[in-house]
Amino acid sequence: MKKRLQKLFILSILTLIGVQSFSQNQVYWKEGFEPNPSDTTLPKCNLFPVAPTVTGGAYFNGNGGSWYGYNVYRTTGSTGSCPSGASNNHVRYKNIAGVTDSGYIITPIVYYGINEFHILRGRASRSYTIWLTNDTLATTTNWTPFALMKSSAATVSCVDTMVLINSVNAKRLKIVGRPGTDTDVDSIWLTSVGVITPVKFGSISASEANSVVKLSWNIETETNTNSYIIERSSNGDIYKKIGILNAAHSTNYNWMDKGANNGINFYRIIALDNNGTMQYSSVVRMNVGKTKTGLNVYPNPVKSGQLNVELTGIYKGNYKANIYAMNGALIHTTTIVSEGSSIAKTIVLPTAMTAGNYTLEITNGSIKTLKTIIIN
Repeated sequence: MKKRLQKLFILSILTLIGVQSFSQNQVYWKEGFEPNPSDTTLPKCNLFPVAPTVTGGAYFNGNGGSWYGYNVYRTTGSTGSCPSGASNNHVRYKNIAGVTDSGYIITPIVYYGINEFHILRGRASRSYTIWLTNDTLATTTNWTPFALMKSSAATVSCVDTMVLINSVNAKRLKIVGRPGTDTDVDSIWLTSVGVITPVKFGSISASEANSVVKLSWNIETETNTNSYIIERSSNGDIYKKIGILNAAHSTNYNWMDKGANNGINFYRIIALDNNGTMQYSSVVRMNVGKTKTGLNVYPNPVKSGQLNVELTGIYKGNYKANIYAMNGALIHTTTIVSEGSSIAKTIVLPTAMTAGNYTLEITNGSIKTLKTIIIN
């Protein structure tokens, strides 16, 4: 095992000058183990605030998702000791009498391999071992020892130490502290081997009943996503944040807007990645309070392969949106679920659809509404 541990790849001490100076990797997240100062009820990192008195481990929330800590807790250092934040929070590996290993932390799951591992050590005189795995559930078993991070001069601390992992299969890292010592870690971040694909939105819909709008959106791919921000506008130009949902690695999300304006409301969703990148969904329009039955389609002619359908004054239930060619052939079908009164939904059309005129049919089996749509 000792020989395997000493298969240390490139290990270099760098001045903290920002991720732009590193090799061309994408940063998954950067964890300073700081609580969110603007929201004490949902801390950015809810690592255990007090020192454990007995051995044990548990998952905790932080940047990038769920971490795992064993015999560790969050504490504060001296002012200005490390540049992770104003309060200088960091992880401490607790030295518990009679415990062979002082503790370890396990990073959240990543999906595009691990190229570089960066760590800011509060106590440079401490050493660490680095383990990797492709098992997303592993805590104590199924880990491969990768590197030994030897201690540096005792007078040098808070420097960015980089270890080159360069593994396309690695999904998590475990950082084990030296046994029998109080060891501090101030900041950790990972970079990807491949390009991180942003979230890919599918359809978005809005359904209104009793002046409450239910927003639903479909996600085709979701990697490195932190949260979804819900925005509303009265004119389709100036948007206001009305809510936020944490990403849950799901394909479907819902949000209830109880403050919708009577009349036209525009909605859009922003996907916020852990690295700060934002991606916008398409816009869906909802006419709140309209009782007259009607079908509105926009834009028509269709642009960018996406059709927006708005139904008002309809019964609660499931509707089929069928698109027919002029020869009667069914080209595309999708289900629209109405909570009652009104529903708006974006429909992503097949890329194989050619320019021409088509018929859109909306039906629940007994009621049928037709509309001609044009694709340029």
